[in-house]
Amino acid sequence: MTVTGIVLAAGDGSRLGGRAKALLPHRGRPLLHSVVDALEQGGCDRTIVVVGAYADEVAAVCPPGTTLVHNPRWEDGMSTSLQRGVDAAAGSDVIALTVVDFPGINADLVRAVLTAHESGTVTLPSFGDRPGHPVVFDLVDAVAAAQQATGDEGARSFVSRNRDRVRRLDCAGLADPGDIDTVDDLHRLN
Repeated sequence: MTVTGIVLAAGDGSRLGGRAKALLPHRGRPLLHSVVDALEQGGCDRTIVVVGAYADEVAAVCPPGTTLVHNPRWEDGMSTSLQRGVDAAAGSDVIALTVVDFPGINADLVRAVLTAHESGTVTLPSFGDRPGHPVVFDLVDAVAAAQQATGDEGARSFVSRNRDRVRRLDCAGLADPGDIDTVDDLHRLN
């Protein structure tokens, strides 16, 4: 079974003052490195990073061994990045999908979600009432989620339409579920 991690990192960080979230400092290195390390150490065989707004800058710091995919339509929303990432993951059996602005991700969290995943389900980590990342799909479901996604919603509508197949995994205590959207959120980085 081949497990591919997909990191959505194409946005322009407009709510953060126009900065590449992938480049934010986290534990002495770019946040992107922490996210990729968590996926790979947690059980992903390969990692795809989807870039857009700051493609050249992110490419310059992309960890060795990752597959970089450029999304020229990043301005059309997260759905286009999801589509590009899933297309690049062809041949995989399982997809672990995350966003780059989730500094709490770690190998234990990724491993727990991958271990709990069962074929035919969508495994969604939850932190109390709050859904989180990485979301784990069989490739066929990731393809369907990418095809159904529109605008800036990513896989959310697919997950909502398939609630009967969603397996929520309580991950409270494994990670801080907060993401980095605004300047006020920067305290989560260290």
